[in-house]
Amino acid sequence: MGLEQVYWTLPIVAYPYISGLIAGSFIVGSLSKVFGQKQYEPLTKLSLLVTFAFILFAPVGPLADARQPSRWWELFTRPHLPWAPMGLFTMIWTAYLLLVLAEMYLAFRVDFCRLAAVETGWRAGLYRVLALGSTDTSERRQSKEHKWQVGLAGTGIFLAFAFHGYIGFIFGAIKARPLWHNALMMPMFITSAILSGIALMIVVYTLTFRYFSRERQVDVSLTNGLMKIMTWVMLVDLFLDIVDVLNSAPTAYADAATGQGFAQVFLHGPLAGAYWFGQVGLLVLALILAFLPQIRRSALLASLTSLLVLVSVFFMRYNVVIGGQLQAKASQGLVLYTPALFGRGSVQVVFGMFMLILFVFLVVMNVFPWDDQALRQRLALGNRLRVREQAAKAAGRQVP
Repeated sequence: MGLEQVYWTLPIVAYPYISGLIAGSFIVGSLSKVFGQKQYEPLTKLSLLVTFAFILFAPVGPLADARQPSRWWELFTRPHLPWAPMGLFTMIWTAYLLLVLAEMYLAFRVDFCRLAAVETGWRAGLYRVLALGSTDTSERRQSKEHKWQVGLAGTGIFLAFAFHGYIGFIFGAIKARPLWHNALMMPMFITSAILSGIALMIVVYTLTFRYFSRERQVDVSLTNGLMKIMTWVMLVDLFLDIVDVLNSAPTAYADAATGQGFAQVFLHGPLAGAYWFGQVGLLVLALILAFLPQIRRSALLASLTSLLVLVSVFFMRYNVVIGGQLQAKASQGLVLYTPALFGRGSVQVVFGMFMLILFVFLVVMNVFPWDDQALRQRLALGNRLRVREQAAKAAGRQVP
């Protein structure tokens, strides 16, 4: 029957996963600006680059799954609200992208101005373009822009909750799928988004500062602090998982359709391993490891623990999107689904999405001055070269 198949496949699984990473990483980058946690200042610029790389490809998941992706522009031209949730996504995503671009400009403008003054050739032109022709590096201008950054970061946190919370709302509002129609969907999605964003920033910070920064050193106190925050969020996330099981599994509390579907799919069905080992088991293991001081004080072990969290959250997205569709709507038994390796809605598509995100991140990481120590050395070297050029011109000879 037409009803008895999985319509939303792996690209739709990747869609809420990517949007959660966007929301969580942005919130982590706002810790110093909004919440005054200055020890996380090194993450501010880096988190903006991570958010930018991921937010560009947030719509790719639904478009890759769509039957007619060439009609994407109609999301902007037709009055979908309030009937189509994707219309709300279009508004929130557009506003969020513009906000991230504005905050990136304010965060890097002064650096662009200084680099444009010391670089030569196409690099100088590139930084002048990125600075939008601005040359003002005065303290007064920077003070005003700092206030704007605080305001944008606060607005961005609200948009982060809206951006990912509405996805949970979409699933929770679908009455036709008993395993989706759950009031806990929105808080579960928001909590797991923050959790995955913290885990992502621990991994990205460790890798970039260990292998790509000028000093090649990782501030263990910073990763230790993020691990402590992540531990509290894991406790909340695990609590919501337990409440979800209590609301869905016992026949005394759950309605017949939900209880039957949860038992058939997650208790002893095709996704039992993905749920109990992938989603819950890995989260519990990461929580236990995060409580150990020797794990938190090691950047490598903290990153490995964060990878467990990222995998657990991906399993959560998979279980929600795919698991909700495995319960038959009209016939008996379960709907069968095996992820395709190649083709439409396959592992190949999702892998390609993440490779494009990685490519964009590496490009902006090499253009935007996220490493303050490397920036200071580049500026110092550029100033020395300019002094030599001026001295050589005054002496009437070329600079060697």
